[in-house]
Amino acid sequence: MIIDRHDMKGDILELIEEAQKYVLKNIHIGMRLEGLYRKDVPEIAKEALREAIINAFCHRDYRDPDYVQVAVYKDRAEIRNPGGLFGGITIADLRKGHVSKRRNPLIADLFRRIEMVEAWGRGMPLILKYEPDVKFREMADIFIAAFDRPSYRSGFDEEHSPVARGTTVGGTVGEKVGEAQEKSSPKSSPKSSPKTEERILALIAGDSTISTERMGERLGISKRAVLKQTRKLQDENRLKRIGPAKGGHWEVLK
Repeated sequence: MIIDRHDMKGDILELIEEAQKYVLKNIHIGMRLEGLYRKDVPEIAKEALREAIINAFCHRDYRDPDYVQVAVYKDRAEIRNPGGLFGGITIADLRKGHVSKRRNPLIADLFRRIEMVEAWGRGMPLILKYEPDVKFREMADIFIAAFDRPSYRSGFDEEHSPVARGTTVGGTVGEKVGEAQEKSSPKSSPKSSPKTEERILALIAGDSTISTERMGERLGISKRAVLKQTRKLQDENRLKRIGPAKGGHWEVLK
């Protein structure tokens, strides 16, 4: 089942940026602390994702009236572009790296001039470096790059404390990522779930201005229970409130 779908319009550079934002909006984002700073860690590496999207627009067959498609499923995200592999290149060749046949040399030269790509033949090695388990396939003259979503594997939530970032917009089909998760698991209370504190920190990591009411809705617990947990986290110096209840924000300390 596709989690979300949205039609995008714009020039090729705008579409590349919007496609990347779209995927990141609909997958899980974990966090890692580096010194005093929090760093977001998407479950699919940004570097590999961006390169796959750039390749889709750079190497698609523009004679085909179809368009580049970006789809997010519960277990994977896929980048599809019309037009199979070009110039006799095989998927096995791609995995060897440093192989490049330019279907659209003018677009490829544009991307090179604006430094959107580093050098010919570097795209696939970059994808494989950050996402070595990426799966490539061809189907009905469409090239597909599929990235597994670790959140689909058992134990990811406990290991990475991800937060659902999805919001539905015009033209979408299916459930929001957050809603799909909440419907698939029973509502819990702070006493019944030892991971409630981590889930609260994950929500705050994804949105530092999130309200206690919204946290309660996302977690399926009362506002009072959220306040109890946030006070506990503040007492433990794991969470800090900066500013008033309205207009202020949270800061995850450790």
